[in-house]
Amino acid sequence: MIKYLLFICLSIGFVSCKKEIPLQITTKTYDLKSDLDCTEGNCTYVHFEIPFVSGNEAVSKSMNDRFFKFVQSIVALQNDKKTSSYDTLALNFIHNYNEVYRTYPDHAVAWEANFKVNHKEVSPKVYQVVWDYYIFTGGAHGMQASKVFLFDLSTGNIIPTKDLFINFEGFKNFAETEFKKQLNITGNLNDAGFTFENNQFKLSENFYETRTEWILHYNPYEIAPYVQGSTIIKLPKQQVERFLNPLYFKN
Repeated sequence: MIKYLLFICLSIGFVSCKKEIPLQITTKTYDLKSDLDCTEGNCTYVHFEIPFVSGNEAVSKSMNDRFFKFVQSIVALQNDKKTSSYDTLALNFIHNYNEVYRTYPDHAVAWEANFKVNHKEVSPKVYQVVWDYYIFTGGAHGMQASKVFLFDLSTGNIIPTKDLFINFEGFKNFAETEFKKQLNITGNLNDAGFTFENNQFKLSENFYETRTEWILHYNPYEIAPYVQGSTIIKLPKQQVERFLNPLYFKN
């Protein structure tokens, strides 16, 4: 009987250990250049910095799939063959430029796909990924932008913006007040040169933590013309903490 109970205890312990596989998150880098018309300072190239998650299979797959779909949505052209490989994404990008260069050698301008990433755990439940990226495939200008993901570490799913806050409307009102204060806006938002729908303030989905602040980052075109660039609002941590959902941010 004692041996039987010991076997059950050991089995339960084994299953528990098996379930609690810790996540490991590192950064993989992919670099590729075209060998056509490549000179210093004028060369088509790809630089990907990609978080890679291992450990718990369900969580890691969800996060890794999300990373790939995002990068693919920015880099891949409509006629590219489907792939699940960053190497192939990079090769396709270079191939597409090479085709343009071979067809219009006198007019082709070097392309660029440059993805730089910072990622960290902001609480035991939340993992933050912040990409700064630049994409150029010809035309008047490229696109410099940021993309933020806040993941639930227990599921690997992105946390919906409203779920980040215990008082969403309170935070939204606070953010709007800070937005107007920091940008010296006294009247309507759109009269100050912004393009908020129905002149109503909205939070950016790019919300992330730094050492001393929480940042609201609006990309070009998101709430203003391209020439205005990104709009960045810095919110002191102490003032933001009262709005955050303790389900995710309690240490």
